[in-house]
Formats: sequence, structure tokens, C-alpha cells
Amino acid sequence: MLPCQATCPRYEENCHKTCAEWKQAMHENQVEREKKKKYLAFYRERCDTVIRQCMRMTPHYGYR
Repeated sequence: MLPCQATCPRYEENCHKTCAEWKQAMHENQVEREKKKKYLAFYRERCDTVIRQCMRMTPHYGYR
């Protein structure tokens, strides 16, 4: 079920394929997903860096 199906007064079967409002909504969703992906990638790298630094500072007992 399409999210616009219940609220759009001009809804018809398969109208989302040509609907300008639907295309705009999909574009906005894509932009939002890209922002989230960039945010997560940035902080994942930061966290990985901190974890690597902590692991290097931690003494490893049992190794000679």
C-alpha cells in the first residue's frame, strides 16, 4: 500500500508512476537517506579510531 493512497484525493491505480508529488517525496526520501548514511559513516569512523587508539594503549598480558 502506498502512503499516499489513503490521503491523496487524486489517487488512482498506479498513478504514483507519473505523479509529480510522489516523485518529489521519493527524491526527498533519497536525500534524507544519503544524509543519514554520511552521518553514520562519519561517526563510525570516529568510533573506530577511538577504539583502535584504546586497544593500542591497553597492555596485552601474556605476550613477550
